[in-house]
Amino acid sequence: MRSTVSIAAGAGVSFGGYVVGQGVRFLFSLAVARLLGADALGTYALAMAMIQIAEVAALFGLDSALLRFAGMHRADPQRRRRLIGFALKAGLVLSVLVMLLLEMFSGALAELLHGGRLLQLAISCYAAAIPFNTAAMLYGHAMQACGRIQPKIIATQVLSPVLLLLFTLLFNALLGRQAALLLPVGLSAAAAFVWIRPRLRPITGLQPGDVGGAAVEQPVLSYALPFMLVSLFSMTSHWLDVVMLGMLTDPATVGLYHPAARTAGLVRAVLPAFAGMAAPLFAELHAAGRMEELGRIYRLVTRWMVTVALPPVLLLLCFPSEVLSVFGRHFSAAAPVLVLLSSASLVQALFGIAATLLAMAGHARLSLLNALFGLVLQAGLNLLLIPRMGIEGAALAGLVLFGALAAVRLFEVRRLLRLHPFSSPLLKPFAAGAGVLAVLLVLRPWLILLPLPVLLAAAAVAAVAVYGGLLLALGLEEEEREIILRAGSPFRPNR
Repeated sequence: MRSTVSIAAGAGVSFGGYVVGQGVRFLFSLAVARLLGADALGTYALAMAMIQIAEVAALFGLDSALLRFAGMHRADPQRRRRLIGFALKAGLVLSVLVMLLLEMFSGALAELLHGGRLLQLAISCYAAAIPFNTAAMLYGHAMQACGRIQPKIIATQVLSPVLLLLFTLLFNALLGRQAALLLPVGLSAAAAFVWIRPRLRPITGLQPGDVGGAAVEQPVLSYALPFMLVSLFSMTSHWLDVVMLGMLTDPATVGLYHPAARTAGLVRAVLPAFAGMAAPLFAELHAAGRMEELGRIYRLVTRWMVTVALPPVLLLLCFPSEVLSVFGRHFSAAAPVLVLLSSASLVQALFGIAATLLAMAGHARLSLLNALFGLVLQAGLNLLLIPRMGIEGAALAGLVLFGALAAVRLFEVRRLLRLHPFSSPLLKPFAAGAGVLAVLLVLRPWLILLPLPVLLAAAAVAAVAVYGGLLLALGLEEEEREIILRAGSPFRPNR
């Protein structure tokens, strides 16, 4: 039960940060769409695709290596400092090299993506954020390995996106559209780095000479490389729909697609929030051979992820045009895209944690092959569907991809670990979701007559109220009752 409460508490902090970050990024996309137009939003999305893929190469898997090796040496502070110092030194060198390469090839990338001079400028300006983002991520993971996840969440999921939004609004008012598009990304990354940097030494004990004098740690590099490749494939897959839309269409089409992708992405924050907290427990239980407990936690996390993801997915499925019209009336044309991508997000919530389970059970090579398979499949689907269906083709490719990866990983987990994510309590959120869907469909003819903000607020309140009521009527599981009791008794002494 302690592990259950630990996952819930840690995932609560992590999920809260991801929700804030995704929510603010949603508002940022909304502001760019409203103030700068679909072309500017498409240019931003294409440039960010290049930057975030490049950042994975700059990190080189050192973030995962920090969690493993710094966590392994908690009882040896001096050894832990050397490991952290090497990771930070390597990250600095790699991030500067990656930044310079992007600056050199920004023109070629802009031409490949049909973006012209503005996209080239955006890639060049955004590339300046890579060293700051890389350092902030490594600092955050070093502190997480020492038991403090909050600084990483605040810097990367709260401070950086909030400043990005504020700088965009400020520069648009004072300096114009182009400055608002080009400058805030680098400035917000630098500000987040300045905030997190002073917190590193008190938490990790890192001394000034630990970075400059750090020797090469070959075991760290050997461990990091496979995870860098997995992350690179995963990040490329994450942005592949946007990149291939740019290659096969133009930034305006990408700008029409991006709000639907960003909106559905709000639901996808569920997976990294729970995976980050469940991963160490998966590894510990597998190493100890406690497979029955591992299966219980696997099924529990799956149920919780589905429980959290279902209400927003149902809202997006019932009111796709209304949600997208927040960005502007013409964005409602992407309603089919939002329906497809929201369905893909639900598939990910139901089956996505299997990827974390396989990685933590030691199947790094299999994880790499799965990521490569997914990337090749997605590229082929996009090449087939985008020329025929446009933005709907890119969304359909994403849904098919998640379904295929779910089937593959389910088979692998069952074959290798003799585990599965299904349980009778998993039926409860789906039963409650069916009730919510029925209520929303009945209310829809009356709700669409309301002003847009009132419509969305009323639909959300109705969905949450009906969903929560039905879950209570169906009965809470022992784990949920224990968590509620602990949350309701904050002053009860620990035993």
